[in-house]
Amino acid sequence: MRLRPRTIRTQLVALILVPLLSLAGLWTYSTYTSVRGAFALIGIAETYRYYGTPADDLARALQVERRLAVTYVASEGAQGGTELARSEKDTDRLLAVLRDHARDQARGAPLDLVQNQRLTEILTAAEDLRPLRAELRRPDFGWSMALHRYSSVIDPTFRLRGALASLQSGEVAHQGGLVIELVRARELLSREDAMISAVLAGQPMSVSQYREFVSTVDGRKLLHSIVDPELSKSAKERLDQFGGGSVAWSLDSMESAVRSAGAADVGSVVSHDWRLNADRALAQLSTINLEAAREIGDQAREDGMGVLLRTGAVSLAGLLAVVLTVVVSLLIGRSIARRLTLLRNEALELSGTRLPEVLHRLRSGEELDDDAVARAAPELHLGVDEIGQVGRAFNTAQRAAVRAAVDQERMRRGVSAVFTTLARRSQVLLHRQLTLLDGMERRSQDPAELDDLFRVDHIAVRMRRHAEGLLILSGNAPGRAWRRPVRLAEVVRAAVGEVEDYQRVVVRRMPRVALVGSAVADVLHLLAELIDNATAFSPPESRVEVRGEVVGGGYVVEIEDRGLGMSAERLAEANSEMGEAAAGTDLPETDRLGLFTVGRLAARQGVRVALRRGRYDGTVAVVMIPQAVLVDGSSDDAETGEHVLRPRSVAEPPGGDRADKAPRTPRTRRGPSRPKEDGRTGAGLPKRVRQASLVAQLREDTVHDSPAEPPAGGQERERSPEEARSTMTAFTRGLARGRDAATPHGTAENGGNGG
Repeated sequence: MRLRPRTIRTQLVALILVPLLSLAGLWTYSTYTSVRGAFALIGIAETYRYYGTPADDLARALQVERRLAVTYVASEGAQGGTELARSEKDTDRLLAVLRDHARDQARGAPLDLVQNQRLTEILTAAEDLRPLRAELRRPDFGWSMALHRYSSVIDPTFRLRGALASLQSGEVAHQGGLVIELVRARELLSREDAMISAVLAGQPMSVSQYREFVSTVDGRKLLHSIVDPELSKSAKERLDQFGGGSVAWSLDSMESAVRSAGAADVGSVVSHDWRLNADRALAQLSTINLEAAREIGDQAREDGMGVLLRTGAVSLAGLLAVVLTVVVSLLIGRSIARRLTLLRNEALELSGTRLPEVLHRLRSGEELDDDAVARAAPELHLGVDEIGQVGRAFNTAQRAAVRAAVDQERMRRGVSAVFTTLARRSQVLLHRQLTLLDGMERRSQDPAELDDLFRVDHIAVRMRRHAEGLLILSGNAPGRAWRRPVRLAEVVRAAVGEVEDYQRVVVRRMPRVALVGSAVADVLHLLAELIDNATAFSPPESRVEVRGEVVGGGYVVEIEDRGLGMSAERLAEANSEMGEAAAGTDLPETDRLGLFTVGRLAARQGVRVALRRGRYDGTVAVVMIPQAVLVDGSSDDAETGEHVLRPRSVAEPPGGDRADKAPRTPRTRRGPSRPKEDGRTGAGLPKRVRQASLVAQLREDTVHDSPAEPPAGGQERERSPEEARSTMTAFTRGLARGRDAATPHGTAENGGNGG
C-alpha cells in the first residue's frame, strides 16, 4: 500500500525533505569522516602507547632472549644459561602485559578488525615460546634453528606497527612507515649480533650461515640508505650522527672484516669488542626509533587538532547552510501552502456560505446590485506566479458563479411568475367554466346530456386541483381558503371527490374532529394527491381505504391501496423526495410531481407524511396532522364550512376577462351520477345527490364504509325534474351567500365519498 500525502502542506514538506535529507546526510557523513580522521590523528600517540609500546618492549626482550638462546645452543649449554633464564622471565612478563591490553581494550583506543588480527597474531606466535625453550636443551638443536624460530615470533610485531600506522594520513603516515623501516633495520642488526654471538661461543659458521650474515648486513645498510633521506630533519640528524659515530664506525669495520675473511675465518677476525659495540649500537638505534615515534605522535596530534578545527569550521558552515536551507524551504513551502489554503478556503466559503446566502437572499425577494455581487465574490490577490494566476482565474470563476446564480434566480422567478400567471388564469377560466356548467346542468332536461355535463364538471374540478398544484410548485398558496373550521371527515370526502376513480375509495367512520380554516385547503389538496396516487397505482377492481383516528400528537389519516407495493429502496427514495420538498429545495428532475407537492403542502402546515408497506403488499400513506391545526368538531362552527378565495394579482387574461371578475367561491369537484338501474330516475333525469362535505344544506355526521351504501341509509328515492331544479336553486343561493359553491356530486353507489 503506497503512502500518499493527504494535504498540499504534507506534499510540500515531503518535497522539501528529500533534498534536505540528502544534504543533511552528506553533511553528516563528511563531518563524521573528518572528525573521525582528526580524532584518529590525535589518538595515534595514545593508541601506540597502549598497544605499540608493549609490543616494542616484547620485541626487544625477544631479541635479547634470542641472542642468549643462540649463545646457549652454540656453547652446548656452557654459556648464558643464567642470563637466558632471566631473559625468559622478562619476556613472559612483557607478554602478560600485552595480553592484558588486548583483553581490556576499553581503556585504550578501539582497534579495527585488521589491527585486532595483527595483535592476535603476536599472541598466537608467542605460544610457540614454551616448546621452543624446551627444544633449546636438546643436543641436536642447532643455533641457526633457534635464530629462525625466535625471528618468526618477533616478525608479527612489525605487522602490528604497520596496522597501527593505518590510522594515520598524509605526512604522518609517511613518517610512520619510515620509522617502521628503522625498527626493521635494528632487527637486522640484532640478528647479526645473534650470529656473531654464536661464533664467539665457539661455533663456526657454515657457508649458508655466512651468506645469511652478509645479506643481513647488506639489508640493514640498504634500509638506512633508503630511509635516511626521507626522515624528518631531527630524525635524519640523529641517524646521521649515529652513522658517523665511533660505534657505527667500529661496527662497520668488524662487518667488513667478516665479509673479507670468509666463512672459515670468521672466528679469527671477530673480537670480543663486538659485544660492546653491538650493545651500544642497538641502544642508540632504539633511542633514535623512540624519538622518531614520539615526534610522529606529536605531529599527528598537531595535525589532528588542525584538521579538527578546520572540520569544525567547515561543519559549522555546512550546518548553517543546512539550517538556512531548511528555513528558506519552510518559508517558501509555508507561503505556497498558505496561498493554496486561502484559495481552498475561499472556494469552500463560496460554495458553502456566500453562494447559498446569495441564493437565499434572491429567493427571499431581495434584489442584489453590483456592490452586493462584488461583496459576494471578493477579489483574491495571491501574487504573480502560477498560484496567483489560479487565484485570478478563481476570481473570474466566482464572479461568473455569483452572476449565474443571480441570473438563474431571476430566470426562476420569471418561470415561477409565468407558472403563477398561467395557474391563476387557468383558475379563473375553470371557475367560469364550473359556473357555466352549473347553469347548463340546471337547464338541462336530457338525462344523457345531464350525465355528460356531470362528467365534464368532474374533469374541471380535477383540472382546478392541478392548477392549484402548479401554484404550490411555484411557491404560492392555493386559491381557496376557509374562515372557519371544517370537519376533517368533510375534508376527506371533498378530497375523494377530486379523484378520478372516486368510486373505488372507501372512507371509514372518523371521529368528530375539525381543521382550522387556514389548513383546510392544504390538507384537502394533500389528501387528494395521495388518494389519487393510491387509485392510479392499484388494480382497477381493488378498493382504496381511508381511515383516521385521534392519537397523542394529533390526528392520523391512513390511505391504503391494494397495489403491488413498493420496494424498501423505492419507499426510502419517495420519503426522501417528500423530505427534500419540505426542506424547500428546487423542483425535482422528474415528471412525478405528486409527492413533491405533498411535501410542500405538508411543510406549510407542519404535517408529517410517510409511506410504508401495507398489510396486503400494497402501500400505506400515513398522514400525521398536528394538534396545532385541529379543533373540536362537535360545534356548529365546524359544520358551516364557510370559505373565501384568497386575493389574486394576475394579469388580465386574453379577451378582456379579468381574474377579479371571476366567481369568488371555488367549487369542489362534481362527479357523474349513475342511474339506479338504467341511469335514469322516475322523471327521466340522472340522480344528483350532493356530497355532504362542505355544503351547509346537507350535513352528515357519519361516513359510510361501503361505496354501494346510500349516504342517508337505504335506497334514495328518485327525484323529479322539478326537485332536481329545486336542488340546483338551493346551490345557486349558496353561491350568493359565500358558501361552498359546488361540492362533488355523490351517488348511491359511492356512498357519498366523492363524486
